[in-house]
Amino acid sequence: MHGFSDISTQLQKSLSEALTIFYPLGGRRSDSFSINCNDEGAIYIEASVNINMDKFLKPPKIELINKLLPCEPNKKHPYQQVLPQLQVQVNIFNCGGIAIGLCNLHTILDALSCSAFLKTWSSICNGSRDGISWPDFSSASSLFPPRNTFGVRAGVLNIDKSSEIEVQCTTRRFLFMTKSINELQAMSENDGIYKSPTRYKAVSSFICKHMIVACTEEPCDRTRPVVVLHVVDMRKRMGEPFSQDSIGNLLWPAVVLCENVNKDTKVGDLVRLLEQEIGKLTKELFLKVQNDPGFMWSDECAQLMLEGIANKNPISFVFTSWVNMGFRELDFGWGKPLWLAQRGGTKESIPNTVVLMETDEGIEAWVTMEEKHITTLENDVEFLRLALLNPSVSNI
Repeated sequence: MHGFSDISTQLQKSLSEALTIFYPLGGRRSDSFSINCNDEGAIYIEASVNINMDKFLKPPKIELINKLLPCEPNKKHPYQQVLPQLQVQVNIFNCGGIAIGLCNLHTILDALSCSAFLKTWSSICNGSRDGISWPDFSSASSLFPPRNTFGVRAGVLNIDKSSEIEVQCTTRRFLFMTKSINELQAMSENDGIYKSPTRYKAVSSFICKHMIVACTEEPCDRTRPVVVLHVVDMRKRMGEPFSQDSIGNLLWPAVVLCENVNKDTKVGDLVRLLEQEIGKLTKELFLKVQNDPGFMWSDECAQLMLEGIANKNPISFVFTSWVNMGFRELDFGWGKPLWLAQRGGTKESIPNTVVLMETDEGIEAWVTMEEKHITTLENDVEFLRLALLNPSVSNI
């Protein structure tokens, strides 16, 4: 396409330079826990999209999102398969619009670490070197070096080897407008929460209630325990020496047992449960994890991880948030992104996962469930009163 060759050259050149700063991303995974920093580089692909961007986004073609990615997302790989850490696909629409698709392994990057890399790449690309994020690779690995978990009771790690982790799932996108979020926060206060909960707690608790109801329609599922895992960033809770530039999977789960949830359950009750479990994830706890080699074997850890629940065939849900991580501020030289997206389509995946992402209008929830359950959710009148199903991107 006329004029794109210069952009392509700049993207590739700046990517190469960014990889010298985030050098492990140019290596290859040796196994699930280690990287061979051999400078083989990232995979870079360019693709033409035979449609105008505005048509693709009004409303977003969720079932085609994965076509904009360089590989199949959220795919399980054999333990010792050698894999690139980073793959990029630059998509050029008929109108000249550009979408950058990225897939990375979780070996060293959590969402905030990925954002730091993209901030560096985009800053180099647009010539604004003041925006480069200089990664700290040492703090996480020195405070939390790899540990042999051999002998840790399976219940603490919530391992049930007889369970099938991946099933055929479908992803849907829901938008919670600012007005709806305010209503959810007020609703929680009316349910007895002493102060207005954060947007994340209010929205995730509301979604959680309706997902549980959708997954427990059948009588055989109503007696199964329900466990909800919220991914928590350790950086803010630990403080120094961690910062936004600390690279690694600095995450810890807040594990919530949700009992007797039904359509009459108050959102505030679920917010209260969530606040109780997140409140346990203190700096003092993480110092125990750091300093006590036997913590993973302790009763305290077992209690936090709901030891033994895996043996009771639980229904599990996982929530994570990409809000306030800087993805919307990225600028490769042609302005900030119109829209951020997760993966889409129907594929084998871990069911009952939710990723929250911010927009100008509010918060988007990317919900992945088994098709029969997602169909129930997207026909839930009470849920749809506050959640818009895949509306058009408004700022095109």
